[in-house]
Amino acid sequence: MASIISALAGSPQARRYAAAAAVVVLVAVSVLLWGRPASGEPQVPVVAASQPWAQGRPPGEHVVLEVPQRLEAMFVSPDELHGVVAAAPVPAGVLVSPAMLAPEQTTTMQADSTLLRVRVDTSLWPEPGPQAGDTAVLSASAGGCAVAAVVLVAAEAEAVVIEATSSLASLLAPESWWAWQSPEAGWPACSTAFEIRDISAGTSG
Repeated sequence: MASIISALAGSPQARRYAAAAAVVVLVAVSVLLWGRPASGEPQVPVVAASQPWAQGRPPGEHVVLEVPQRLEAMFVSPDELHGVVAAAPVPAGVLVSPAMLAPEQTTTMQADSTLLRVRVDTSLWPEPGPQAGDTAVLSASAGGCAVAAVVLVAAEAEAVVIEATSSLASLLAPESWWAWQSPEAGWPACSTAFEIRDISAGTSG
């Protein structure tokens, strides 16, 4: 505990890790006090999140704690983390219950959406260039109106992968687009389908 207290006085990152560790310790103590085993009662390993887990993503960093076997059904064992994603946001420092997890095939994508690889020119993007998780403006011209502002699933040298509805995919797939990082305040969207087609036609080679 002394090391946790000293870490809280350090850098912001150290404070975050220390705070998560402190919560996990408190959870572990609470479980042990709440479910204090009888003499010789068997223990089983369960999982506590040591960092926030994002919804729809595989489990993140975690620690394994021992709890009385009679509480086993309430929590997730380490073996149960394989092939699953978080069904809801999981805060750091909580013991993970089965209800917090879903099969890996479950995603947060809409039923009418798909992952789409889009050809882009990212020369307007500052170094180090686009990264997964960035919000990108896609436009038919440099500095033009936004055909779409999308979160990148992945990024390559001349292409990005995005989640797109079927209508957006049919618009974006045939063309190559300009892409730059969206300002925090957003970027003006193209107001009409004609405006999108007109700009695209004017820049096609």
